[in-house]
Amino acid sequence: MAEIYAVHFGVLNLGELPSEVSEIGDDWETTLKAKRAKIFTNLSRVVPDESAYNSVIVERSNEGYGQFISESHPSYDKIMLKRKIKMPARASDYITNRNAAFEEGGDFEAGVTESKGAFTTNVKVILRIVGDKDKVYGAIPKLSFALDGKKALLESILNDTYDHLITSTELKTFFTKKQYKTSVVSLINEALAYVVYAVDAGFDDAWIQSNIADKYNPLIAAMINANTVNSELDPAGSSIAIEKDATTGRWGIKLVEATP
Repeated sequence: MAEIYAVHFGVLNLGELPSEVSEIGDDWETTLKAKRAKIFTNLSRVVPDESAYNSVIVERSNEGYGQFISESHPSYDKIMLKRKIKMPARASDYITNRNAAFEEGGDFEAGVTESKGAFTTNVKVILRIVGDKDKVYGAIPKLSFALDGKKALLESILNDTYDHLITSTELKTFFTKKQYKTSVVSLINEALAYVVYAVDAGFDDAWIQSNIADKYNPLIAAMINANTVNSELDPAGSSIAIEKDATTGRWGIKLVEATP
């Protein structure tokens, strides 16, 4: 076995995101509020009155809930009777409260404003993993280029602050089919999101290792075998893993390619 390529792609710190990121929450809030009337119109079209409320919401809801608990439930008849009696009585309240919520300055707009912080936080987590290709590349697009064997392109966007190029002899296409790459990248994207949330929440490296990396790495490793990996590579010596790099001090993805 001969290692021909090894690199670690680190996740970005919050302060490394482009300054324009601060505008995302405001843009989202403005855009969603601007669609208030359209959303209300669509809701009103589906449930225009109390009669429609009973057929669209009550009947469908009861049917779905009945299937969920099933007739074998010991309290099935009692539960369903309660729903059938109480839910239609709320029709008038539903129409009144919905209409009020979608008035200018109503609960819909208040809810959008209240949710802006959480939305912005989630977007920033995503950007710390994928980056903004116009300003900075994250670990996921770099991994994608690496798995496609695009050595020159990959190395042109590496950053010594958060990436660690270990071995750079030759880079080959990693997987035999696009579907294998897609599955692995999706899984790693999910894992890194948990890593970023854990780092921000103050969990230490040992906790992240045992609760995230040790859970996801076996799943990733299971996708790397003789049937999925390029025949020019050694599946036993090639790997992709969630780990922390000692040089950059960052959690991220380590990719290793080795030939037989």
